[in-house]
Amino acid sequence: MWIRRLTLSHFRNYRSLELELPRGCTLILGDNAQGKSNLLEAAFLLATTRSDRVPTDGGLIHWDALDEAQPVARVTADVERNDGPLELEIVLVGRPRPGERARVPASKRLRVNGVAKRQADVVGQLMAVLFTTDDMELISGSPSTRRRYLDVMLSQIDSAYTQALQRYGKVVTQRNALLKRIQSGEAGANELDFWDLELSGHGATLIDMRATAMQALASHAASAHRNLSGGLEELACEYLPRLEGWDASRCRQEAAGLKPAMQSALARNRPRDIGAGMTLTGPHRDDVSIELDGVSAAAFASRGQQRTAALALRLAEARFMADTRGDVPVLLLDDVLSELDEERRRAVLTSLGEWDQLLITSADADRFTEDITPQAVFRVSAGVIAPVS
Repeated sequence: MWIRRLTLSHFRNYRSLELELPRGCTLILGDNAQGKSNLLEAAFLLATTRSDRVPTDGGLIHWDALDEAQPVARVTADVERNDGPLELEIVLVGRPRPGERARVPASKRLRVNGVAKRQADVVGQLMAVLFTTDDMELISGSPSTRRRYLDVMLSQIDSAYTQALQRYGKVVTQRNALLKRIQSGEAGANELDFWDLELSGHGATLIDMRATAMQALASHAASAHRNLSGGLEELACEYLPRLEGWDASRCRQEAAGLKPAMQSALARNRPRDIGAGMTLTGPHRDDVSIELDGVSAAAFASRGQQRTAALALRLAEARFMADTRGDVPVLLLDDVLSELDEERRRAVLTSLGEWDQLLITSADADRFTEDITPQAVFRVSAGVIAPVS
């Protein structure tokens, strides 16, 4: 799988761009804040329909376009896949608010081959794995970051997961609203029965798919990490469901029991949930443990070790997606070599030769040696990109 052409209109700091991309490695050079990361963000937006870098989709619209009566940004890609080519398009239509240009709300219009589609039908049409400088949060950040790692990956692989995740999130929101009404005496606890049943069904799907995926991811991540670290450290990862009496192994072996177990847990914990005014049981509370040589990577690993572990998780994600879907995702690597010593840099570059397409950004071309040969090199300056001969 690879992006043959990427077209941007009023996206981030790009007024207009049509970029032809080759298979293999493309190196994107430029100083900070010139638009390198925005290119990768555009590609990842097409894969997942979402950006984590802005509070609203309107933040993706070029600043100058916000002065127009109807600000619009467009991101389009021609994608080559094993099962044939396709065109993906995301149009962001802003709704300006006077004096609030930094938080403009926007609606999204999604199309595949010119046909309007729902979000669940677009996610994963292009598969992409994005590594950024913020990915150390996978190791040292909150559980929500590690849950999102699993959610984004699994949503690109299986639309059933996307639908279960969307429905689960809505049910949690509705159940939490009901808990607050029960707290204030406006509703009875028996009204939770319907929402508990809904939550248990969708939650069991999420737990089952996460636990199964994490078993394969752990193996891929351990292998990738041995290569990246020269075998100096051993990386171990495990899914941690917050369901009393259940670990990852039991989730995989007794998947049919997850729904009744979660339903029982929700009923048992009702007084606690009512007191807190929120749902405290379910996969929205789960985590992933990450250890180096048997100890917590978050607590004891250096920044360089954490960065290596995070990259190993991303490479494991890409390998798992390729194995599951039978097509190789695009790798988007944003400043992948920073904070790594020379030996680990060389190991990283050596590990990147097997993928169909890599887009790599860097402020320093000298970091890239004979260990990797780009098929194309571009330089970005203030939202304008040009090939480097």
